[in-house]
Amino acid sequence: MIIDCQSCPVRDLHCADCMVTALLVPQGAQLPLDATERSAVTRFVEAGLVSAQEASSVAARREPWAAHIRAVG
Repeated sequence: MIIDCQSCPVRDLHCADCMVTALLVPQGAQLPLDATERSAVTRFVEAGLVSAQEASSVAARREPWAAHIRAVG
């Protein structure tokens, strides 16, 4: 299945309540950090702001989009 925001018939009208994101990742799902986020956490550890143990359990969390943010591909 290919999901494309560019060809969505209700693009810009119903992005805030789009069901595609709910189908792809469950609400509140824990996600791995990307390279940039992991780099930031590493710098926090190096600066002594968090312990290595705390940093090892860090994960991203998917938040619902705010109504003012448009999900346009």
